[in-house]
Amino acid sequence: MTKEIECRNCGGHYVAREGKYGVFVGCSEFPRCKSTMSVPELAHAFIMKYGLNLYGWKKNCWKCKQDTIVYSYFLYYELEEIDHFFSIEHGIGLGDIPCVDIIISTKYPSVKMSYSKTTRSSYMANTCEHCQALQGKNHVVNDPHGIIIDLWHDHTMDKYLVENIQVTDANLLADLKKCVDLS
Repeated sequence: MTKEIECRNCGGHYVAREGKYGVFVGCSEFPRCKSTMSVPELAHAFIMKYGLNLYGWKKNCWKCKQDTIVYSYFLYYELEEIDHFFSIEHGIGLGDIPCVDIIISTKYPSVKMSYSKTTRSSYMANTCEHCQALQGKNHVVNDPHGIIIDLWHDHTMDKYLVENIQVTDANLLADLKKCVDLS
């Protein structure tokens, strides 16, 4: 099933387009309909309509060597259902959308705000469910070694689906404006 965000002005749906000022979203009925929105607005409309899928998979903890479950969402993986213009390469996931991260951290105790000595910063991240060691963000979200073929090549992430998160937080659009940028 292809997902669509219906045009606000006509019976069309929104698709990504590249213009002289960068990427924007326009109606599929252009030039008859000239309705547009920004990419963050499209992401907001998508999440409000379809929710955001949370995925989980096992990863070997670097510290205690036990398998631990790590979680993330992949916004552009979901948005690819609207338009192939969206690419996994942009990698928006756990640690990028604060209001979504808070929802996840309240349900899954191994996801929490953690301090990284390497980056000298705190961010929402997966921790080992056994020893609480920080599992990091870069190798869990941007380069998920164990699931890379399923995510980038085969698009078969359903087997890792934990739940669909419904987001009603008023901060969602503001959070998306900070992290969603295709220009």
